[in-house]
Amino acid sequence: MRTLRIVVLLAVVLLPGALLAPVWRLAGLGAGEDDILYYFPARTFFHDTIRAGEWPWLNPWTGLGRPFAADPQAALWYPFTWLFAVLPPVQAYPISLWAHYSLALWGMYRLLRAQTLDRRAALFGAIAFAFCGFMLAHRAHFTMQHAAAWAPWVFWRVQRFALAGGGIRRFVSATLVLALQCFAGHVQIAALTVLGVLAFMLAYPPHGPAGHKRTKATARAAGPLVAPPAVVVRWGLVCVFAAGLFAIQWLPTYDYMRLCTRVERTYRDFVENSWSPASVLGWLTPMLLGQRTPNFFDQAYWGPSHQVEQFGYAGLLPLLLAGLALRGGWWHDARRRPWIILAALALLLALGELGPLCPLLYWLPGSSLFRCPARALLLVNMAVAALAATTLEDLGATVSPRRARLRALIIRWTSRPVVLSAAVVAVPAVLILAAYPFLNADLRGAALRALRPWAPAMWVPFVTALVTCLVLGFVVRRWRQPVLLWLLLPLAAADLGTIGWTIDVPAGHSGPQSLLTPQATEWMDEVAESGDRLWVVTGRQGWLPGEYFASIDKAVANTNMLRGIASLTDYGPLHPRVIVEQFGFLPWGETLAADRLLADTSWMRLYDVGWILLCDRERPAPAACDLATITAEGWRLYRNPAAEGWAMFEDAAQTAAVRTVRPSAARLRVWADTWPDERGERPRLVISQLALPGWIIRVDGEAVQAESVGGLLAVRIPGGAAVEIDCAYFPPGLVSGALITLMCGGGWVLMAIWGGVERRGSAGAARPSRRRARGRPH
Repeated sequence: MRTLRIVVLLAVVLLPGALLAPVWRLAGLGAGEDDILYYFPARTFFHDTIRAGEWPWLNPWTGLGRPFAADPQAALWYPFTWLFAVLPPVQAYPISLWAHYSLALWGMYRLLRAQTLDRRAALFGAIAFAFCGFMLAHRAHFTMQHAAAWAPWVFWRVQRFALAGGGIRRFVSATLVLALQCFAGHVQIAALTVLGVLAFMLAYPPHGPAGHKRTKATARAAGPLVAPPAVVVRWGLVCVFAAGLFAIQWLPTYDYMRLCTRVERTYRDFVENSWSPASVLGWLTPMLLGQRTPNFFDQAYWGPSHQVEQFGYAGLLPLLLAGLALRGGWWHDARRRPWIILAALALLLALGELGPLCPLLYWLPGSSLFRCPARALLLVNMAVAALAATTLEDLGATVSPRRARLRALIIRWTSRPVVLSAAVVAVPAVLILAAYPFLNADLRGAALRALRPWAPAMWVPFVTALVTCLVLGFVVRRWRQPVLLWLLLPLAAADLGTIGWTIDVPAGHSGPQSLLTPQATEWMDEVAESGDRLWVVTGRQGWLPGEYFASIDKAVANTNMLRGIASLTDYGPLHPRVIVEQFGFLPWGETLAADRLLADTSWMRLYDVGWILLCDRERPAPAACDLATITAEGWRLYRNPAAEGWAMFEDAAQTAAVRTVRPSAARLRVWADTWPDERGERPRLVISQLALPGWIIRVDGEAVQAESVGGLLAVRIPGGAAVEIDCAYFPPGLVSGALITLMCGGGWVLMAIWGGVERRGSAGAARPSRRRARGRPH
């Protein structure tokens, strides 16, 4: 028993290092999209700000100044984020990823053990979940991977509270893990998880599995001990209390979100990146549709939507074992029925516009804030892992007609390993050929390239299926030696490790600096030294935004923060309505109004746009701007001589002297000295920062009402006098949210203490009775 515990502990700690080995030398980066465009720069800003002794309330570098603490994906209050306060980002980033793969593995193991599976089966299911397609593909979505790692913990702890009769300690632990999942930075994953938990619990058979006697050891797996309405009430209590703990984050987010276009999302936005049934091909041949970072699998992604949203590979062996869980009797089996129903519901949800659930969910208040229904594949992958673990336990040495039929079925399927392995790759190939006449010219070429027999995307699944059939058949035929079932664990790990070693691991890079360092830095240094903003204008390449290509070399999106460059555009989930109306910016910085904005550049003075990088040859030069340089890539950098810095007067003819200093990211000081105005009017000073609630402006120490000019901060000052303007930003809703969190946290601590005292008291009362029992004469 102790040996098995050591094996589990080693797997939890070491498997992420082995199954994603090439990832760590790149500091966990590689996709070149959200990891480099958003998450890594944000964590770098957090590191720099905290190390400077400041609070990161506001990010002044992108989008005219955007709230940082109010962005839930900044995960400011998440404990693991504070790794970045003590370690360099290139060290903290991979450590945090590794820790959450371990967390996912450990949580799934504990969940399956709580469902009375043995250690071997539980560890198998944990490996299948922690390194499933969702967890590996969404490594590029840092906070999504973090939040998903908490999903099995939420399932485990909420079930124990809601199904097994409540209890203070169980309530406390359930609220804690759910709050931590929310703090991890991706609220959509937390919402999917709690909905999945509710569906899972309501799917339990009312009387437990047929033929099972309810005992204390099997009570948790046999079915609910309370009525379904009580289950829903307890589930709701956990959600409400967890929301109270999370208030320090969601209240500032709510206050900011009301200003953003996120609250105006249409149904088309809601179902964007729905899961495509064509992506089911990837369940058997994971790289047949290519990948976005070609390497060993050398074809670029040509499938529907984005690979990261469509990828649900579960491993051939877990998928096979999960399929066997659908055999007869599953409806009355509490180990299988909830997972099967959950997988079916999650798959219908993932279908988005092609399924029946999203058209209904769109009208549920708050649900339209989310997007990408395909992310429900997290629950599908979790269900597949759990069902596979259940089947593996059924392959043990225990003799029963049900298990004998299962073994006979596996032996029959694996008796012709070559034929079955050929079918694994032949079925997707035939489906692609059937669709070939309906594809456009580009996709036809990609399809023919994918079907090359010597391509790794074809022969790797064949070899994997062949080895899986041989090993599984060998193990099942020797069922009287259950120790051989341990061979299935490294087999599944090797299969998933093939994906872990290759997905989003770009070829030709030996370290993170090669991913983060631009090829030419001279022009970037000049822009950074000037202190003026840069506007990068880059058009689409195919159907993808130009911001996704050579991002580091363009200093586009948030990569500008890595070079100390202020940028006009932003890349993130929350965009203020006023700026979208002004410039037409999309969430990744692209705008369809670029030609209009370049034709009349008078607006650039107030927005302190001193530099324009044109990455498209057909773009006209910006009016009244000077060509500064042409980069090696052929991009044109222009200088706008009208830029005046962080603060200027609305009237360009105003005679004045203005000096600005930025003491911290969330504070700006301006000294302005104007000539007297004969008309006695108070000139208006414009501060080139987004006019957000939360800015406090003082003129010579006296608080004044802020105004807005073109979405920017503005303040009227006395004419003919030298004044000091102090501008400080503090997130609205933070104080109220912190108070709610502190109150809920205090209640949580008191309940945890009371639960511990109650448990020790119960244990103390039980010990004398056991002593009396031992001393009683027989």
